[in-house]
This record gives sequence, structure tokens and C-alpha cells, in this order.
Amino acid sequence: MAALATVLAACSTTTPPTDTAVALPEAWYAPPLAHQGSSQNLTQWWNQFDDPVLTGFIQSAQTLSPSIAAARAQVFAARADLAGAQSAAGPQVAAVANASRGETPGQQPLGTSLSAGAQMSWALDVWGGQAAGARRAQAQQDAAQAGWHEARVLVASEVAQLYFAHRLCLAQLAVASGDRDSRAATANANAQSERAGLTAPAVAALARASSADGAIRAEQQTEQCERQLKSLVALTGLDEPTLRALLAAAPGLPASPRLEAMLAVNAVPAEVIRQRPDVYRAQRDLVAASEGVGVARAALLPSLSLSGNVLRNRVSSGGTTSSFNSWSVGPLTLSLPVIGRAGLRAGADAAVARYDAAGAAYAGTLRRAVSEVEQALVSLASLQQRVDATRIAVEGYTRSFNATEARYRVGLANLNELEEARRLKLNADSSAVTLQQERINAWISLYVALGGGFDPLDTLNASKEPS
Repeated sequence: MAALATVLAACSTTTPPTDTAVALPEAWYAPPLAHQGSSQNLTQWWNQFDDPVLTGFIQSAQTLSPSIAAARAQVFAARADLAGAQSAAGPQVAAVANASRGETPGQQPLGTSLSAGAQMSWALDVWGGQAAGARRAQAQQDAAQAGWHEARVLVASEVAQLYFAHRLCLAQLAVASGDRDSRAATANANAQSERAGLTAPAVAALARASSADGAIRAEQQTEQCERQLKSLVALTGLDEPTLRALLAAAPGLPASPRLEAMLAVNAVPAEVIRQRPDVYRAQRDLVAASEGVGVARAALLPSLSLSGNVLRNRVSSGGTTSSFNSWSVGPLTLSLPVIGRAGLRAGADAAVARYDAAGAAYAGTLRRAVSEVEQALVSLASLQQRVDATRIAVEGYTRSFNATEARYRVGLANLNELEEARRLKLNADSSAVTLQQERINAWISLYVALGGGFDPLDTLNASKEPS
């Protein structure tokens, strides 16, 4: 019998390839980054900001995130499926106990029969369908695990983007408030001059309008910052007074040199995208779909099962009692589905279609991964080129405004000239803050594009599982 199973197992069903050929570039075509950083430090990347408030917010948000909770539930469901598939592939043993009482015509009038022992069954994996089912369950667990990592990375990036957006919003508010105060001082001076008859009413009206415009801009900026703070409260689950206190105690924003040293993309594309959980998940989904084809094809073939039992029996009848052991092996059952094969064939066709879809999804994920890294590199390179120009613009417009304001105070410049210089300075200051926010967002986007520290080949990282 064992020899028969061995011979039949050699004829196991075949499964489609578990990988798909995708033409990936041999090098990055976007401008390379400086080599101070390392893509191997992604797992500790948030600590490089030296901002315990940020890391605390991320931890709080990850604890409360419904998307992470859902991904965690999928991991446990996949673990259960894997345990079930592995268990079903081996012999099944159950403890059994039977009791009966009755009479048999022509024999003892009344008797009691008791038995207890073990009952065994084994659906022999003749065609490899059960093994394919176990491999499919393992791939699905791996995919769920990668999905959990991906959810954590996305929540961390969402919190970080909102955190820095709020802090830079406050920086924009400081710019707007300074501009508002400057306009208000000019309006007050013109009001006094108008009352003294030294300034035309039209000029004083322009100063008042400019002051009102500055106040509106500052109020709009305040509203934006408050809305962002409310969103942080919702993400982190912290009460608003505590969150405001933490923000007030947060360290300064990261300077440009620190940003430039945070990450580097030195490896070729094929090595980099391996660190992305979505790529790994798509590949494991492809493996699961391939094994699913094997399971569906095996269902069309004959199945072989073996059962048996070992019992201890006790029989009482007519005042006599006897005890004895019994065992049996069999029956050995061979079954072949006859009616309903059309449904099984349709299931096999559906499995092949799912495999084709998984292959297309995997190839698309690979291409998207390369594209996202390339786009992040292009954005960072462009933003780096704007740093020096923005700094020069801020310095130049600030000096121009200061000089124009000094000339205005002694009557050598008119209000129109002052307002134009103020407008240019405001735009330059605002652009400098916006550039800083864009650079931080670009770094965060690159962090996500590189996988956020996920590496399926890193055993230390792989041990970080939901529990």
C-alpha cells in the first residue's frame, strides 16, 4: 500500500510558474542621491529626526489604526488556514467512545456494549493536492504578514506628513503674523499722518486695506493649522491639551544637511524593490494562486483514503461480562468524482484565471514600485536645486524690503513701493517654508517607496510580527 502511494505521488499535479518575467531597468535613471545615507537603515529611519514627539505620535496612531487592526486580523486568519491545511495533510486521530444497550433475537435477551479507543483516518495525498493547499496557505500567510508591515508603513507616513505639515503650518503662520503686524504698523502710521493732514486719504485707505489683507491671511493660516491639529488628535487618540503640550515641547524642524543624509538609493532596482511589502505580497499572492491551480486540478483526480481503529471493548449480557481489544485497518477507499465534474473543471478554469490575474498584478506592482522610487528621486533632485535659489531670494527680498521700509520712513519711497517690496518678501518667506515641507514630504515618499524597512530576507526584521 505504501509503495502504491509512493508510485501515485510521483504523478502529482503540476502548477504554473511562481514567478513572472518582468523587464526591470538595470540602473536608476533619475538623479542619484548622495551616499551619506543607507537604505539599510529604514527600520530606524524615524529616529533620525531626533524627535520623540514624532515617534510617539506614530506609535499611538499605529496602536489605534483600524487598517493595521484589519491587517493583523488577516494575519491571524491566514495562520489558522495554514494550521488547518497542514493538519489536513496528515493522518487524523480522534478519541472515540461508544455505548449501546439492546437485545438480539435468538441470543441473550439484553446486553450492554461499551468501547473506547482511537479512530484514525488518512486521506492520502496521491496527486499532491494537499501539499499544494499547504503551500498556498503558507504563501497567503506570508502575503498577510507583508500586508501588516505595509499598513504600518503607510500609517507612519500619514502621521509624519500631517505632523510636519502642522509644524510648518505654524511656521507659515509666523510669517503671516509678522507680515500682518508690519502692515498694521504701517496703517497706524498712515492713520496718524492722515489726521495730521500729511497723508492723502487715498494713501491711508491703501494702508488700511493692506493691513486688513494681512489680517485675513493670518486668520486663514490659523484656521488651517487648527484643522490639522484636530486631524492629529483623531489619528493619535491623544486628548487635545496633551497633544498641544507635546507639540509645544517638540524639537526644532530637521535642517537640510540632516535631510540629505537620511537615505540613499545605491542598489539596483531589483534589489531595492525587494524591500517593498507590496511587491513581496504580490509575489506571494502569485505563489498562492499557482498552488491553487494545483489544488483545483487534484480535485478532478481519484482520491485515496485509509481508515482504521484501535478499541477496548466491554460486553455485558446475561450476567456475564467480557473485555477484549480489537483493531481494524481499512477500508482503503478509492473514489473518483463522476457527477459534478463540470463544476470541478470550472473551478480549475477559475483557478487558472486567478493565477493569470495574480501574475498581471505582480508585474504591475513591480513596474509601479520602480516608478515610485524614480519619481521620488526626481522630486528630491528638483527640490535640492531650488534650495540655493530660494535662500538667495529670501535674503535679497528681505534686504530690499528693509531698505524700502527705511526709505519710506524718511519719505524717500511711497506706499506703493513699500507694499510691492513687502509682497515680494512675503512670497519669498512663504516659498521657503513651502520648500521645506515639500522636501520633507519627498523624503517620506521615498521612505515609503523603499518599503519602510520591510525585508523578507532579514530574519531579524521578519521576527517583527503581530501578536
